[in-house]
Amino acid sequence: MAPETTQGARPLPTLIGLFLALGVPAMSEEPAPRPGQVELRTGDLRLVLADNQAYGEAHRAGYNGVSELNHQGGEPSLFVPAYAGLNFEHIFSGDAASYDRDKFEPRLAPMQLVRVGDTTYDLRQDRTEGWPLHTTMTFEAASPDAIDLTVRCVPLDDAWAKHGYIGLFFASYIESPEDMAIHFIGRSRPGRGDPTPRWIRHVPPAHGESASHRPAGSDWDPALDPGFPLTLVSGHSPYEYVYPFYYGVSRGKAAVFMFERPEGGEIRLAQSPSGGGEGNPAWDFVFFKRGYRVGEVFHLRMRLVYRDFRGAEDVVRAYEEWSGQSVERPQPGR
Repeated sequence: MAPETTQGARPLPTLIGLFLALGVPAMSEEPAPRPGQVELRTGDLRLVLADNQAYGEAHRAGYNGVSELNHQGGEPSLFVPAYAGLNFEHIFSGDAASYDRDKFEPRLAPMQLVRVGDTTYDLRQDRTEGWPLHTTMTFEAASPDAIDLTVRCVPLDDAWAKHGYIGLFFASYIESPEDMAIHFIGRSRPGRGDPTPRWIRHVPPAHGESASHRPAGSDWDPALDPGFPLTLVSGHSPYEYVYPFYYGVSRGKAAVFMFERPEGGEIRLAQSPSGGGEGNPAWDFVFFKRGYRVGEVFHLRMRLVYRDFRGAEDVVRAYEEWSGQSVERPQPGR
């Protein structure tokens, strides 16, 4: 049978060809044991992975990724039960021609959970209705208290040419934390305040305001057409981060989001005080891929650590151990 095609797009590669391009094994794979969800337990963690289907009494359709995360003692999930964390939320180009479509296309297009290891599952999406992007998100439960996520994407056609970047947005909806803020080592943007690196505790004043923190040293803000609808992308904060990690605290536990610095791209830290409803902030991130090529894989890698909060120094050490990078601690009192 001929490969499936879409009007105006190139023929889709075969699944085996895509798996090879993405570095994903095409053998010894199994579908998830239950449609829409799979539970993993490793080390101290219990987590549930979900595709875009609803399940149970609370979890809604359209929220994928890690739908439940707690320790095996059984305390409430870090994430809002109806929603998820590390949820693949948006694909964008900054081009107004795409604004009339549903901005939540990754939530709507079918996904498939596939077991590729004892504690590893892929969440695969061939493409969305408007975006010709094949995406494989590999989730691995890393003992005792971490989840590794590798996102591999292949543009099947060029729908992003106008501004020259592919934008991906991932959201984590946090259930009623005692502290709405995220914390990161950063500094003020040039001309916006103190350039000295320090610990920054930040809660945006409102959804879409001072929402997105770029990396220190970047002189690039993505081009966006007038009326761009994703204010968590366009709402630039006065701060920039020095190291690619941040943490928040909920119920005495630290959720630490840490990232590899991607080649040919940028990670932006993003947040909303009300993304998951009143009292439920969103602790998010945005990936901008520049210099992409149709048919070639690009990727990002990150880790989410979830454990008892033992102070900022423990967070820094967790990042250093994972990344192999040394962090210069801010001066006391900063």
